[in-house]
Amino acid sequence: MQNIKMLMLSFTMALLVAGCQVTIPPANNQSVNNSGTNATTLTILDAKALKGSEKVSVHAYSYTRGSDFCSRTIALKFSSELPYTQTLIAMRNRALVTGANALSITGWEEKNGITTFTGHFFDCHSKKGL
Repeated sequence: MQNIKMLMLSFTMALLVAGCQVTIPPANNQSVNNSGTNATTLTILDAKALKGSEKVSVHAYSYTRGSDFCSRTIALKFSSELPYTQTLIAMRNRALVTGANALSITGWEEKNGITTFTGHFFDCHSKKGL
């Protein structure tokens, strides 16, 4: 019983360090199957800016994609019920922990209180021209 409590505490602390408080939905939630991989949705209840996330800048995708100074590190589909500001904080946190210093957003849609979009994370050696 003590080992289970320690494991749960470790898991909770790891999630808090990532900058978001999350809950895992019940097992009956549908899995998302994009490009042959299964992923379970995490629901983010709150987002607080991580130290350093203010250095992750947000730019138009056409500029980051076309920049000779930027390399895309990852693209992440994202859904959020959080207000606009907290949604952007959560994305900047995720960009920071992946090593990115720039972020672009495509496919932004708001429907029934849920915001969905794709975040493109970039590692830019220079942000000149962005």
